[in-house]
Formats: sequence, C-alpha cells, structure tokens
Amino acid sequence: MNYEHIKEYTKIYEEHQKLLEDLSKSLKDFKDHQKELEKLEKYYYSEDFIKDHDASNKGEIPDDINQGILTEDAVYDLLGDNYYMARELLDLANYIIQDKDE
Repeated sequence: MNYEHIKEYTKIYEEHQKLLEDLSKSLKDFKDHQKELEKLEKYYYSEDFIKDHDASNKGEIPDDINQGILTEDAVYDLLGDNYYMARELLDLANYIIQDKDE
C-alpha cells in the first residue's frame, strides 16, 4: 500500500502549525498596539496636530525631528489600513468557523 500521502499531510500540518505560531505572536502584538494607535488617532484629529502641521509647513520644526506623520495622508492611510486589516481578519474568522459541510 502507498503511504506517500502521509508525507503530504504531515507537511501541511507542520506548515500550518508554524503559521499559527507566527500569527499568534503577530496578532498579540497587533492587538496590544491598538491603544497606541488610538493615541495617534486622537492626536491626528486634534488641534495640536493642526498646529504641528502648520508649523511643519512653515519650517518651524527642527530638521532633526521626523515629521512624516504630519502629512495629512500618512496617519489617515494607516488608520484605513488598520480598519481594512480588521475586516480581513473578521472575514477569515468567519470562513474558519463556518460549517463547511453545508
């Protein structure tokens, strides 16, 4: 009898086990960092951001301070990417937990 299929299934098992380990760590880091992102979002919609943005445009902020977040698109795009990643995770969760026999 041919048992070569066991090699294939073992490979699938081992690969998926490694993916789950990696995803678990990444997901924990992603989840833990959401509070930090909320701080950035609060800043982005604040008067302080507008003042800092204007100061950056006027050249008032020293060059040794990275001002990349003061572009209007940087934080907005990051917040959008975060939202769409959450939706993608939700879609994946729904796929995984659904009854696939029906």
